[in-house]
Amino acid sequence: MSRYRYASPALVAAAAAMVLLGTLYFASLRPTYTHLSNTISELGETGAPQAHLVAFTFFLPVGLLVWLALWLTQRHTPGRETSQVLFALSGVAAGYTLGALFPCDPGAPLFGSWRTLVHNAVGLIDYGGTVLGFLLFSRYCARHKATPLALVFGIAAALEFFATVALGFPPAFPVRGAVQRVAEFVQFTGVFFVCLVFSTSAASPALCIPCD
Repeated sequence: MSRYRYASPALVAAAAAMVLLGTLYFASLRPTYTHLSNTISELGETGAPQAHLVAFTFFLPVGLLVWLALWLTQRHTPGRETSQVLFALSGVAAGYTLGALFPCDPGAPLFGSWRTLVHNAVGLIDYGGTVLGFLLFSRYCARHKATPLALVFGIAAALEFFATVALGFPPAFPVRGAVQRVAEFVQFTGVFFVCLVFSTSAASPALCIPCD
């Protein structure tokens, strides 16, 4: 098992790289798109020229990679607490996977067609699951006397919470693209370290944070 202990964090890193490169590439094909105010979802919005490519070569693969990473982590580090953290973080995978199947309306409004309502509900599961997952992991670290890591993930959970609120707050729309980029960075960095800690603790009994 130790031979594959870095497989799950590597998959998360690959998914994060796909988000970065996919966002930059598809944004470059739309001259009016701006990373300051436009969301990632708008790259695959209904009627967009590359909507199907964004959905099935960008969003869907990212979701599947994150799901695979979490599944591998759970397989190597079984336990109630571990399962709770990973289940909450599976909202990230659900957000990208279902976001591919239910694109938002042009401009990514808060309300619109039924597809937009589903898309936004899935987005709430995505970011809300991240907040919950980080809080549960922070508690897990605190229980195992890893106070600095617990503090870092507590702060990360707070950042994700405020970003989620801002993304649904119309006055923040002129900068919601930038807010989302920060949220995505915190999200994928956090999921990477969760998978790394769980996977390495399962492989190395000497690690300061033991698995369940």
